[in-house]
Amino acid sequence: MNESINEHLDRFIKVTEAAEILGYAHYRSVIMLIEQNILTSYKLPHVARKRVLLSEVLKLIEKEEQKSPEEIKKSKKKRGRGRPRKFG
Repeated sequence: MNESINEHLDRFIKVTEAAEILGYAHYRSVIMLIEQNILTSYKLPHVARKRVLLSEVLKLIEKEEQKSPEEIKKSKKKRGRGRPRKFG
């Protein structure tokens, strides 16, 4: 039943809205997720900018919340300089 509710609520959202939902300070972080094929972008007719599905953004959050402590330790490997990434 939960999936049927999500299907009716699913819609295309702006990249900036996705950034706000994911907790990023800038939309560029979502563009990087699209470039890494973590999120799929869509081009709508008569709309100049890319959109993403709300359900995909929510699934990304849910996937991150379900990680075990071991997976979190593995994903927190030493990175170079720059901003830390939340997803990916």
